[in-house]
This record gives sequence, structure tokens and C-alpha cells, in this order.
Amino acid sequence: MVSVRPMQDRDLDAVVALHREVLDMEFLSRFGPRFLRSYYRAWISTPGAVALVALEDGVVVGGLLGASDPGRHVRAMVRDYGVTLALRQVGAALSDPRLARDLVATRAVRYARGLARLVASRWRQPANVVPSGPVIGEITHVLVAPRSQGRGVGRALVEGALAAIRATGVRRVELVTPPDLAARHFYERLGWRLTGEMASRSGEPFLRFVYDLDA
Repeated sequence: MVSVRPMQDRDLDAVVALHREVLDMEFLSRFGPRFLRSYYRAWISTPGAVALVALEDGVVVGGLLGASDPGRHVRAMVRDYGVTLALRQVGAALSDPRLARDLVATRAVRYARGLARLVASRWRQPANVVPSGPVIGEITHVLVAPRSQGRGVGRALVEGALAAIRATGVRRVELVTPPDLAARHFYERLGWRLTGEMASRSGEPFLRFVYDLDA
């Protein structure tokens, strides 16, 4: 039987191993387990995080990352953990020339601009400023161990995340996923609506889905 609960520090080794198993092709995975552990710890320690694990017989078989207010969550994560994460990335890139080239080509300018905007915003406006327009929640990662697929693990994680985001008053959630048929049909069965295609800065194709919590 599948149970879902908030992700905790004691889950990080299992979740990182699962991330590397399920998303070995993802850019973040290329920085190695040390970076991923820091990334997950930063995520779950930042206000606004939605981070869940799924368990079968007490064993972690799934994980999910998201945020009820992605903009605020990312800004706080960069402010509080950005230096640590950047150092982890640089350390991994120094031992992998190909990773270093890809990091510079696809992320360096964006990271620099993001940090500059963050620093500028801290001088120009109060930390608790409320952004204009409706807040849209986000699910960024859904991980299910291959041995546990087809047992309702993914459904339990996504439904748990939607419940957590709904409780904050947010009325819409977005996610992106690789364009394989299994993922597309999975989200459509859960009531998500496909709204378009996109490509990451690394060139990977993705599908964008939305879920209206008032529906």
C-alpha cells in the first residue's frame, strides 16, 4: 500500500538515488549526488516548497518537488542557498570539461542575470512585496521507481501535491514533462490539460500541462 508524506532530511539519500535512476538524462543529474543532495535540502528548507515522498512498506519509492508560489520560492532559495549550489556545480564542472562547456553555454548568462535581478530587487523593494497577478503553483519533478510503476505511486504523489497547493489558496498549477506518450496519457487521465510545447535552454523538448484546482 502506498503512503505519502512530506519529504524530510532523512529521505534525501534515497530520493537522490531515485532521481539519478529515473532522471539520469536530466541536466541537474550530471552534477552528481553531492550537488543533488544540496539541491533537495535547499528546496525542502525554503518556504513555499511542496516536497513529498511515497513509501511502500516503509521504503521510498517515489518523490515529488513543487512550489505553491514558484517565484517567491526560487528567489528565497537563491538568496539562502545560491552560493552553496553554485559552488557544488562549479566543483562538478571542473572535473568534467563537457559539463563545464554545457554549463557555460546554457546557464551562465541566465544565472548571472538572475542573481543581478535578485540583488537589485532587495535594494528596491520590501522583501514581502506581493507580486501582481494570480499566483500559479508548480510541480517540477515527479519520480517513481521503475519497480513500483503502475501501483498508483505517481497518482498519490500528484494528488498529494495538488491538495497541498490548494490549501494555500492557489487555484492553478503547471508542470512540464518530456513528450513521451506514457507521461502525456498519465497526466491527461488525472485531469491535466495540455497547453503547448516548449524547449529548455539545453534544447530538451517538453510538454506543458495545467490543472485548474477550481474545476
